[in-house]
Amino acid sequence: MWLRVVSGGIVSLLVVVAAIFATRSDGQPVHDVALTDGGLWVSGGRTGYWGRVNTGAHQFDLVLSGAGDAGTGRDVLRADVLQDGRNAVGVTADRRLIAFDTRTGERIKGEVQVPEPTPVTGVDFHEPDRVALGGDTLAVVDHVTGRIWGKRLDPAGGTPIADLLDTGELDTVGKQAAVTVDLDGDIMAVSADSGRVVEIPAEGDGFGQPIRTDLDFSGRAADITAVGDEWVVLDLETGDVMSEHLQDPQPITGGTQDNAGEDLAMVALQQPGPASDVVGYQTLERAGYARITEDSDHDGADVGVVSGLDEGDERPQAQFNKISRPVVNGDCLYAAWGMGGTILWGRACGQTQAQTSQLPVAGNLTRRNGVAVRHDRGQLVLNDLDTGRVYDLTLPGDLRIDTWPGGAPRGDPERYDPSGWGEDPSPSSTTSTRRPGSSPSKSRTSSPTTSTKTG
Repeated sequence: MWLRVVSGGIVSLLVVVAAIFATRSDGQPVHDVALTDGGLWVSGGRTGYWGRVNTGAHQFDLVLSGAGDAGTGRDVLRADVLQDGRNAVGVTADRRLIAFDTRTGERIKGEVQVPEPTPVTGVDFHEPDRVALGGDTLAVVDHVTGRIWGKRLDPAGGTPIADLLDTGELDTVGKQAAVTVDLDGDIMAVSADSGRVVEIPAEGDGFGQPIRTDLDFSGRAADITAVGDEWVVLDLETGDVMSEHLQDPQPITGGTQDNAGEDLAMVALQQPGPASDVVGYQTLERAGYARITEDSDHDGADVGVVSGLDEGDERPQAQFNKISRPVVNGDCLYAAWGMGGTILWGRACGQTQAQTSQLPVAGNLTRRNGVAVRHDRGQLVLNDLDTGRVYDLTLPGDLRIDTWPGGAPRGDPERYDPSGWGEDPSPSSTTSTRRPGSSPSKSRTSSPTTSTKTG
């Protein structure tokens, strides 16, 4: 039932009171549902919520409001969420950072307003990151000025972040900036304007001296990621990859840009991962690997995920095709594409090439955002940034597990006790408005909001 809570906070906690054991469709208990288990954090798209997925129980066990506007249209920004173990930071639709206590779901006091970027207009490309979280480090870069801020976080969680922009400035990299953080917490930033990379090593509770490298390129946008403790840069003007161990830029298969100065390459580098002689990447047509060392024997052919999309598609609906930032998990590469009202995803393990599977989304979606591959501690789910749909890739049959509260989030914090959330959905539940076992006549003390599968 809904219970009005007297509080002035923006973010509210909706705690799932679940059964002691979640059951799969075969009736077998699979996990002891506990709020201290951790899990994967996801964003609710147009619902305006964030949520935590208990991956063992294949369901939400915690939902927070306050993520932002539930409006529609291509220009509406969607909320996001960053996670590194026990540290989770929500990114609101108006670019505020809000840290969570991942065990209780309560908001940690204070927030950070991220500087507003001025991205390239009139060109469709995957925008690089301005905020990054990893290795117990939170980093922010000002896209316009190139100023870099960083803060070391307690690995147990609970670190306030409100003073980040006041006390955490570390260096400046240059205009048209992007940032990443490696698995050890080192900050790496690149400026497309200056062609400079700045690496700031994490040292204990703080940071060491910046290390600067000037690369021979200049453009309007560049992407950056970390492979082990080394940076990898992608020049979006040319579609070429640069790394610390390459003498010359390495072209990406299917990502080469023939119209430098006009278009930008539709390519995204992998999320930061362990050391390797290759880097994962994704284009509209495929996800694969590019070598980042001179002695790598990887040629990039016939390994990865083939989307079936055509980069040369000139139909109007092709503008709503979006790529994701792929994930390397073990020897597998995971990638997802948003294709209007359809999600494509695939996994290629070892030296194999795989095709994608389709996950339909209701309606003809004029997609503003893509699909995030949420990844933490070896666990993965897909999260549609527009609709908020969440897909657990470990399930047989129906993969969809999101049950966001129906309607827009309230201004006043409220708690929700959803009956039936501990039960497994039937294969036909994709279009249902509540999980099996919930009662449509359940009494409420305030709003008639219900748990729903949105979109």
